[in-house]
Parts: sequence; C-alpha cells; structure tokens
Amino acid sequence: MEIIAGGPKAKVPGWGWFLAPTVLNNVTNPMDLAQNELFGPVLSVIRFSDEDEAIAIAIANDSPFGLAAGVWTHNVNVAHRVAKRLDAGTVWINMYRALHFATPFGGSKLSGYGRENGMDGFAEVTKPKAIWIESSDEAVGEPFVLR
Repeated sequence: MEIIAGGPKAKVPGWGWFLAPTVLNNVTNPMDLAQNELFGPVLSVIRFSDEDEAIAIAIANDSPFGLAAGVWTHNVNVAHRVAKRLDAGTVWINMYRALHFATPFGGSKLSGYGRENGMDGFAEVTKPKAIWIESSDEAVGEPFVLR
C-alpha cells in the first residue's frame, strides 16, 4: 500500500484530530483498511479485472459491513446492474453522501439494523393496526363475507 495523496493528521481547533483527505494505492481486499468501515476522507484504490470480481467474488461484497457504496460510470445500465448487486443500504451513483430526510438511510450486515428517515424510519418506532367499525344501525349480515 502507498499513500499517493494526503495522509497527515489535520488538527481542527476544538474538535480533536482528523485525517486529511487521503488516497491509498495498491490496497488489497484482505487488508484491515479494506475490511473495516473508515469514517474519514479516505479512498482506497483496489484494482479489479471485471465486474464480477469487483462486486461478488473478491471486493465489494466481501466485507462484514455494508453501510454505503459509490459507483462511478457513464453507462446507466452498468450503474443499475452494479447498484442492484451491491450489498449496501445506500448506493450513490456518480456522487457521494447525498442525504434527504424523506429517504431511508441505514446499512446491511454489521453496518446497522433498520433504517432512519423516510417512511421506513417511522416503521422502526410504530406498530400499525387496522380497526374497522360498522356505524350504521343495520345488522351486518354474514360476518365472513368480504365487503
């Protein structure tokens, strides 16, 4: 592995220590930095020969985590195909870290349970129930006939 950009710690007064934006080259998937979630501005360059290797066989889905993924391509068919195959709670295409309160957010595998935001976020804290009331004065008739 080699640092090709960034790398030093950046001191932000009053906020602690942060890593400057960093690009790491020659990373392999078995490395700790490829197998763990890094919450920092770090890009790991892992080379692959084809789409299957990149997604299912050796890289993207070969991790115990699945919070989010990013896909960069000019081919919309590739973008949809790859996004569908990635085991991640969020997939951004040709962008990264876009969020909206109405869009569910959460990971898969060890990257989280459930979803925040959107209707899926409400589902985590609600228990739906259906209640039907006949309010007319007339008898209902056969109780097991669908109305």
